[in-house]
Amino acid sequence: MGGGEAAIVGREASLRAWFTRGCDATQRVIDGLDVGWGGVQRWATAQMQPVKGLHLDLACGYATFLAQLGWRFPVAQLVGLNIDFEGAHALARPLLDEACVAAALVQADARCTPFRDGALGSVSCFLGLQDIEIGFGAAGVQDAVAEAVRVLCPDGVLTLLDEFPFARFDDLLDGLPVTVVRRDERGLDARWDRPVAERAIALYTEGWVAQARPTDSAEGARLYEEAHTRMAAEMERQLSQRGYYVPFGPVRMVVARKVGRRVEGYDRESARR
Repeated sequence: MGGGEAAIVGREASLRAWFTRGCDATQRVIDGLDVGWGGVQRWATAQMQPVKGLHLDLACGYATFLAQLGWRFPVAQLVGLNIDFEGAHALARPLLDEACVAAALVQADARCTPFRDGALGSVSCFLGLQDIEIGFGAAGVQDAVAEAVRVLCPDGVLTLLDEFPFARFDDLLDGLPVTVVRRDERGLDARWDRPVAERAIALYTEGWVAQARPTDSAEGARLYEEAHTRMAAEMERQLSQRGYYVPFGPVRMVVARKVGRRVEGYDRESARR
């Protein structure tokens, strides 16, 4: 399978049509963002160094970034890891099959993966850190990043993509045996009108609450109200200032290379201090 730009754009379109089948026009716009994420996924894989060996995608979710990796780097041995493959995430395997991308899927916590030290040539995480933070807080994100570095071989490459400020990435990588070799960012190619935006923030709020794992319905209702109020305020700000709504972004990319010898028994508590 070739990884040329035009070919990848075509595969995105086909996969998006499959992913949004049965949806009304508004829902197709919202759900369709997951495939390609407004052009950012294609841009990101174009910036990455060639992936040839064993590559892990942490917190892979629907596996749409795994699909992009497979299209761009067809000889890579891909592994996707997620805390569950239930509910919406049950689509991961059918999506990869539809995309014609071979990848192993491992159900595990990104904070404590089943891989040995130095086992992997490269690791990526596309928007998964923010989901980990919703469910497990800042300490959970720190653990996941430290774990990603642990499983990298010497000279292996870690590619993190999220909405965090670059300073937050610096804090997460501080004290770990890596050197940052690239920073970049990209906005989404998405401009939504009010009807799409209003339905989107309702859906995104539901997803946010699910990631937060409320202990009961009352807590869930409180979290929903707080998150929806926050998202609605941002939506109104954008519609007022721009005349359209961009649901997320920009996405910032930090690429780091592991240095030195393999680190045995890395102390996660030290990484937080």
